[in-house]
Amino acid sequence: MSDNLESDVMGTIRRSPFSNPNIKKVNMYIISKNKDYYDGVVGTTGVDKTIVYEREPVIEEDPHKFIEPFTARKSWSRRDRTPFNTFQSSYPIKRSSIYEASSGFIVGFCGKLYIGWKFYREVTNEHYNTDMETFITYDLEFIKKEVVNRSWEGNLINDIDYILGYNPMEIFRKLKTPIFIYDSDYDRKFIKRYRRNDVLITNPTLKDYEFYKVMDSYTAFQEIQMFIGGVLGIGEKEIVEVEDKYKIAQHGFDNNSFRRSKANGKKRPQSDR
Repeated sequence: MSDNLESDVMGTIRRSPFSNPNIKKVNMYIISKNKDYYDGVVGTTGVDKTIVYEREPVIEEDPHKFIEPFTARKSWSRRDRTPFNTFQSSYPIKRSSIYEASSGFIVGFCGKLYIGWKFYREVTNEHYNTDMETFITYDLEFIKKEVVNRSWEGNLINDIDYILGYNPMEIFRKLKTPIFIYDSDYDRKFIKRYRRNDVLITNPTLKDYEFYKVMDSYTAFQEIQMFIGGVLGIGEKEIVEVEDKYKIAQHGFDNNSFRRSKANGKKRPQSDR
């Protein structure tokens, strides 16, 4: 997909507002061992270490250590559980679907939550071996069409509405990151005979979740930069305020340069240089 185009969660393609060649230059500096889909923006606009994003991924694998509201509940009572906990359960795939299994995930990106879904099916490769094919989408209508609305624990449509209406700012502030992902089925290798692996990832690689289907690279870069500098207030270069007496000395003046003579109130004459 072109960097100048973006696809929203409903699958509609629209032109990015940052595709204008006169785009204002950005200056976020990214420190990371892993490449992401929006990293190329840095080379096109120049780099200045005014705002630094240290994108070191952290994967929490213990659901009981997840930050609220993702923390796993020891109680199985519905009264003690929220849609974030229900989301950690598998919603069955519809029998009419061409896919054989699915799992949901939540992307936290710069103050907003996005719901995505992975659909799995077996395909035969060119060597006549069976592989697992994964299709990722953020199209909510497609998700509702392919996944059974009700599970033994909750209601898919209600859970989606609750999560998308949730104010997640406290999560971003506690994690001190512009991006996080809750994945209800991380790193799945097989369709059958598998064990679910719930993880919470801080500073994830968005291209692994095909987030470019939601937001183009220029917009993503700009959003991250503004969120780090304006909301989180981290990564900014420290500004040291210099006292006036040192500013005066830097310009070649001394303490007597602006004083008047006590005798006649006139300025002291400057010596010839």
